[in-house]
Amino acid sequence: YLRDRNLSITSINIHLRTIKAILRYYWKRERLNKIPMIEQLKVEESSPIYIADNEFQAIMDLDSLDRFYKRVFYFYRETGCRLREPFISNLDGNWLDIPNLSKGKRPRSIELNKSLIEIYNELMAWYEDCGLTDHGEHLSKKFKKSLRSIGASEDKHFHSLRHTFAVRRIVENVPIYKIQKMMGHSSVTTTEVYAKMELKRLKRDFPTLVSKYTKLAKRDTHLRDTDERNYLVLEDRMMN
Repeated sequence: YLRDRNLSITSINIHLRTIKAILRYYWKRERLNKIPMIEQLKVEESSPIYIADNEFQAIMDLDSLDRFYKRVFYFYRETGCRLREPFISNLDGNWLDIPNLSKGKRPRSIELNKSLIEIYNELMAWYEDCGLTDHGEHLSKKFKKSLRSIGASEDKHFHSLRHTFAVRRIVENVPIYKIQKMMGHSSVTTTEVYAKMELKRLKRDFPTLVSKYTKLAKRDTHLRDTDERNYLVLEDRMMN
């Protein structure tokens, strides 16, 4: 029935979990004598779909993209927020407090630096004044359009910014349990998928971070300095 509606395996499993929970509820209250065995569909393990540094830089260089959206995309990449989490959060000093209303079902706080606080305030002002009915969908479509403009894979989408946040923390050797808390995962098993990324691929896709935080290989000084300059240019653009 669910397959006939062209739902993804993940969506089907969410429905199956709901059905199992309802049946278990009535069984515990003796409204049912027994409950059927419901097995969820197997989900093939896949690598996180992230935005490589050169792709993100290409988006930042798009003349067709307004500076506001560039700064917002940068905010999501640097915080790991889910699409709609900023709109339900509160800023307490330099901490962004996210309630347990989002997918993770647990509250968490993200520490923001000065530039990220400025971007967050811009985002919230836009949220209050732009008059859109679905702010998240608008940002998602805008980012997808930007991805297509630079010729990125169709598999990449707005949520890839959250994956990018996690993968970048892995490259920086941040402990997996700390990343779990930063992302609001209920189980570290969910977070561990990022630790399984191929190091060779990460070296290629995040050259500046790799040269700074890991010892995968010795890199040519000229190339390393070029990467650092490009990274600093990106940081400067977001702050100004």
